[in-house]
Amino acid sequence: MTAEYGYVYCLSNSSYHTDLLKVGMTMRSPADRVRELYTTGVPTPFKVEFAKKVLNPKQKEKTLHAILSQYHTSYHGREFFRVSLEEVRTFFDLMDGERWVNNSLSFEDEEESSTPTKCRVMSKCFTDGQRIRHTIGINKTWIGIYDSLKNGINHDTKFYKSVSGFAKAHYTIDRPDGAREVNGWSVCECEVNGEWISTYNL
Repeated sequence: MTAEYGYVYCLSNSSYHTDLLKVGMTMRSPADRVRELYTTGVPTPFKVEFAKKVLNPKQKEKTLHAILSQYHTSYHGREFFRVSLEEVRTFFDLMDGERWVNNSLSFEDEEESSTPTKCRVMSKCFTDGQRIRHTIGINKTWIGIYDSLKNGINHDTKFYKSVSGFAKAHYTIDRPDGAREVNGWSVCECEVNGEWISTYNL
């Protein structure tokens, strides 16, 4: 029997409550799944919060649903759960597989292509000495410091030229089975006025 690869995903939708997430699987790209779900009955497109390419995705989905059963809600169907993104991300981090990175415009981005793009230039997004954080699972956290003169992130005597390079190095050390490629802007946080916010939203 040949190995079967597919994706497990976690989706959100701005039309729903902030803690209502859809967790499921697809044999196609998560971006394709988002397009499929954007029907006349859904007022706004879904957003892929994170996804992972895994072996035996149907079994992984079944296991995830069993773990999340305590959060299940009948709202819209069996794949919806009232749970925090952080908690679901922890379960995804425990799974072997390759983190999915969307290198093209998402459906949501295509719909809003006329709006200003998000900040993705470190020199414009961060200030000198600002702390940048990347966490794997519950307690594997790296905190780097942005250096405006070098335009990069210093962490534990090492220097990283990009947010993605910083996150990728963390995976290489603490989760060598993690993603080969990672979009650091979607998985890191930065400290603003004493609070940690996602760099994705800058």
